[in-house]
Amino acid sequence: MKATSIFHSFAFLRTLWLLLITATLGLSATSCSDDDDTPMGNAEQNIVQVAQGNPDFSILVAAVTKADLATTLGGVGPFTVFAPNNAAFAKLAGGPLDAFSTVAKINAVTDANQIAALRSVLLYHVVGANVRAADIMTGARTTAKPAGATGLNDNTIYLSKTGNNVSINGSTRVVTADITASNGTIHAIDNVLLPPSQTIAAIVTTSAAANPAQFTLLLEALSRPAAAMLLTAASANTSDITVFAPTDAAFRAALTALNLQNLSQVPDATLVAILQKHIVSTGRVFSSDLTPGNVPTLNGNITVAAAGNSFTVRGGNGTAATIGTANLFATNGVVHVIDQVLLP
Repeated sequence: MKATSIFHSFAFLRTLWLLLITATLGLSATSCSDDDDTPMGNAEQNIVQVAQGNPDFSILVAAVTKADLATTLGGVGPFTVFAPNNAAFAKLAGGPLDAFSTVAKINAVTDANQIAALRSVLLYHVVGANVRAADIMTGARTTAKPAGATGLNDNTIYLSKTGNNVSINGSTRVVTADITASNGTIHAIDNVLLPPSQTIAAIVTTSAAANPAQFTLLLEALSRPAAAMLLTAASANTSDITVFAPTDAAFRAALTALNLQNLSQVPDATLVAILQKHIVSTGRVFSSDLTPGNVPTLNGNITVAAAGNSFTVRGGNGTAATIGTANLFATNGVVHVIDQVLLP
């Protein structure tokens, strides 16, 4: 208004000029905003078509075709697909799922059981809703994979969100979010998600019988009659717990520190108190959920501290334990392997 009073003789021309300038700047700003904010993908193509147009999803497309899921994922939806990129599928090479590690290997699969297994794995990556990155919250989401045996929790994924970073089941990362499709959203991930097949107790038992064995002393401790309730919790599919699992070397070091020769010399009450110190009963705490501070266990808090790219955990006494292998995913929780016993 001040400019109008100063240039009153040119009011009309000035107003017209300002309108032109404003319109031009507005168009320019809108163009920049569209360039920055336009999501990847194509809102006019369905999820399958978008994946077909992305060379980094060529193995996924071959898998979806082999598993006869193209029609399903090309349907109305809405769907969210956590889509393993080619590098993620390549990690399967040499393992039990080697047959799904390349396009050529997938195309060569003819066994009906293998195809059914592939279909099950792929459905484990699909959520029956359109979930954009901004809407992701830490917690569990049921997938399109049919549940396994009665009570077996093998069709749920667990999302962890820290800032803009999203992790799935602890170890898998969303590397490209919000790839738009007409019937939902694709989030590219860096691993193929595999549903859990064992309880925590089964993981411990299997590892104790492996070569080299790792959890023989943990299994021995859990098998003591005094620890029956803890073993039951580790065995039940209805549990939702986190276990910091000491290796055999960790137990041997603890016995030495206590001037004992074997676990049988540890009194029942002491043994149970030690085991309780390793169990978080309030749900799955994946490595991506850990932050420095206190974490409550069945026997008081343990202290978590950052250590490079990993974390340490400490009980009331003794040396801080380093998490070695993290995120062993179970049907009833998660296991982190540690190198020291947490003492009350």
